[in-house]
Amino acid sequence: MSDPFESSHRKVARAKKHLKDLRVEIVKFVNGNRYERVIEADLDNPGNTIHKIKLTEELSPDIGDAVADIAQNLRNALDNAAYAVAVASGLTNPKTCAFPFARSATDMASSIGRCKDVPKEIQSLFCGFQPYLGGDDLLWALNEICITDKHKIAVPIGHALMQGPMGLKGTGFFSTPVGGPVWDRAKNEMVFITFGPGAKYTYDFKFQLFVAFNEIQIVDGKPVFAVLNTLCGKVESILMGIEAESKRLKIIK
Repeated sequence: MSDPFESSHRKVARAKKHLKDLRVEIVKFVNGNRYERVIEADLDNPGNTIHKIKLTEELSPDIGDAVADIAQNLRNALDNAAYAVAVASGLTNPKTCAFPFARSATDMASSIGRCKDVPKEIQSLFCGFQPYLGGDDLLWALNEICITDKHKIAVPIGHALMQGPMGLKGTGFFSTPVGGPVWDRAKNEMVFITFGPGAKYTYDFKFQLFVAFNEIQIVDGKPVFAVLNTLCGKVESILMGIEAESKRLKIIK
């Protein structure tokens, strides 16, 4: 007898394959010296010089495409599992059996209507996974990733740290951004120190580039690989729960 969840398992396997490929592309990007140190005049304070790091190469659109494809496969795996349970329960052509992502716990009541062809017991199970903001936030974010413009879904972000207490030595006026250097996503740059007229310093900063989610609540600014890797495990766990409960209820054998 064929596995009713075979399609869901294939979707997760595909997501994992693309995730491995994505990791290779991300490592290639962040290790490829895609940035440079730049010194510019401070137009607001004549005589001062601003030291910053600027990106020299934009993120490949292929990375955004891969992120979107991985997320879509994971969400489809959940939808396919709901469809499989509906069919196993006796429906020959179920139409309303999507996994019920919701904006909040209050909205779950209406969202569950999107899987009304699924047995009530499995609907309750779906609610138990809390696929809404304020419940399982990361699971909710999966749906948000899927509906976000793939061309804006991921961005390079820089992070800089001074190399210990002796990372900056010299004389004269200097200033650093309050709270530490912050990456400007719009300009793809980071200001890390400003020197006054005549200041003489040597400095050593450690700079790291990574690829993060962009403008997506909960995961905004977080590394795409780590988030997607966690989501792969989460979706697999949910599928195991759906399968186990379906067997317990004798919906499937």
